[in-house]
Amino acid sequence: MILIAMLSALAAFALLALASERHRSRWEGIDRRWRRRGGWALVAATFLAAFAAWGPVYGAIGGTGLLMLGAGASFLALNLTRP
Repeated sequence: MILIAMLSALAAFALLALASERHRSRWEGIDRRWRRRGGWALVAATFLAAFAAWGPVYGAIGGTGLLMLGAGASFLALNLTRP
């Protein structure tokens, strides 16, 4: 479950970043509204998987940490690479 939470956090922030004005031209396949909705759905899935893995108290802390990891990784990946 921890791996599922980590992968959903990475995918969530990748989709949310690709829905922004700056990075929307990198992926032309899906409409921006669906990227944004999918990103927020994956944020919720991250917390659900973290709660299932660690329980409600540590799951909230772990889910927030995994979301920060996903945000940092997508920030570095999108800003240090050029299309």
